[in-house]
Amino acid sequence: MNHKLKIILPIILFVLFGLSQFFGVLKSVDTAIHDNIMVSERTPTENIIIVGIDERSINEIGSWPWPRYFVAEAINQLVAMDAAAIGVAVLYTTAGAVPEYDEALVDAARATNRLVLGGSGTFSLFQLHPNLLEIDYYAVPFGELARQSTVGFLDVIQDDDGVMRRSLTALRFGDITVHSFPFEVYRTFRNSMGQTALSLDDIPLDSYGQFPIRYVGGPNTFTSVSLWGVINEEYPAALFRDAIVLIGPFAHGIGEGNFTTPIERSIATHGVELYANMIQNLLEGAFLTDAPWGINLLILAIYALIITLLFRRLKPVFSLVATVILIASLLLIARFAYDQLLVILKVGDAIILLLACYLANLIFSILSAQNDKQHIKDLFGRFVAPEVVEKIVSGDVKIELGGVVKEITALFVDIRGFTAFSEAHPPEEVVGMINRYFELTSRSIQNNNGTIDKFIGDATMALFNAPNDLPNHALCAVRAAWAMKIGAIALQEQILQEYGVDLQFGIGINTGDAVVGNMGSDFRMDYTAIGDTINTAARIEANATKGQIIISDATYQHVKDYVQVTQLGIYNFKNKSIGVLLYSVENVLEEEDRNA
Repeated sequence: MNHKLKIILPIILFVLFGLSQFFGVLKSVDTAIHDNIMVSERTPTENIIIVGIDERSINEIGSWPWPRYFVAEAINQLVAMDAAAIGVAVLYTTAGAVPEYDEALVDAARATNRLVLGGSGTFSLFQLHPNLLEIDYYAVPFGELARQSTVGFLDVIQDDDGVMRRSLTALRFGDITVHSFPFEVYRTFRNSMGQTALSLDDIPLDSYGQFPIRYVGGPNTFTSVSLWGVINEEYPAALFRDAIVLIGPFAHGIGEGNFTTPIERSIATHGVELYANMIQNLLEGAFLTDAPWGINLLILAIYALIITLLFRRLKPVFSLVATVILIASLLLIARFAYDQLLVILKVGDAIILLLACYLANLIFSILSAQNDKQHIKDLFGRFVAPEVVEKIVSGDVKIELGGVVKEITALFVDIRGFTAFSEAHPPEEVVGMINRYFELTSRSIQNNNGTIDKFIGDATMALFNAPNDLPNHALCAVRAAWAMKIGAIALQEQILQEYGVDLQFGIGINTGDAVVGNMGSDFRMDYTAIGDTINTAARIEANATKGQIIISDATYQHVKDYVQVTQLGIYNFKNKSIGVLLYSVENVLEEEDRNA
């Protein structure tokens, strides 16, 4: 079941994350990857110059907004220095308080065909156009100023987290398409340089009329000068010749065009700097594009397949290493696609899929380990004491594959008279009776920290000092045998009353070295013990009469201070060259009896 889940779960997760990818559920993960791993600074073009309405200019002229004469004078100076395109990122939608200053601005616009001014749209509540966002109202410069200049909207759309990642390039206003301020500045520059400008069809716009911004840098990336310095002719004409010049607020606290960008979140980027990044993208003509959903889904499927194949074979530690390597490879692929192919891959879902698969694999492994422990408890709990089972499960006891030689005490107990009983009674009665005896032998063995090795017909074989170490294993075996002898008295009377037969135990115990471990074949093995010690214990038990406990001299030497015995003499067993001195146990002393 665990292996099936390891196959089925990645498939389920693939479907879920595929849908998540389609609906952009984990967009925040993709944007985090984009901002922190993909975006990096590049070399800005030298022919974009920012003329800032900066602190110096404000200190010289006064607080913003200024009389329009100053901007008009800056435009005149730039035209005189042969700037290729001049963009003023300021809204002049209404006439000013001083007509002469407005006229000065109109005259400056009339004197050149290279001026672009800003406009602003009001977005429609209901968007009906399939490709571009619609606006209900478009505010342009006042009166004659609009007719003497080119106008581009200054509006931008920030992502849900307030970060600028895309350039809004076109809007639908009634039956016409209006263009953004950066796009109009770019077109003006191309026209003034006698070059062909890109059309909207050449730009991979999304359904909102945007393209992803491939940032050059954040604040202070592009060359900037003070508007006051331009007015006072402090800069060489060569700086502005054939250049794109952007005029706009360049001090915090003035204007509304301060933005957060993925390349610099801690410091706001001025609007003119944002427009400069957009314009450089247009000049380069190489745009970032979003990978189709099918490509992202294919990557998701490939990694889901890889993780499925790997996790079927790897342990949790190696699964973690594999997950880290796969995530790193995803990020490298995404970075390569971003830098070399200008394609934005959405790998956030694939990364979360890998992490989810790893966590699921870890949980499965933990549950599997718990199931294995429970299986061991269920298996050994039938044969050994609960405290022994806990040691085995916790790893305090090592159960070696194969065999190890160690000193143990083996106990064999057999029901005397069972053969005659089984021949005279139906099978169900035989089974019921023998289970009552096995219950007694099992409880006696477990209560004395022994291990039930096996049931052989009506006999029980038990080991002491295997698999766990038991310092007083011989005494534990003798006490287990004595518990059987005492417990069998009541059982003997019950069987005698029910069936009219006298059934009693015969018990043999021997101590010595034996090979203990898992024995059998690859597909079936049992934990048991073999060797002369085991064979001798079985033969000792065969010589025990009803109700008799016989121990070998090897066992007696371990327990002689705890038992009262009768020496039976030396017995010679088949295939043994040396006889075995045996004792019959008459009583087992408790600690208080020994000290009396």
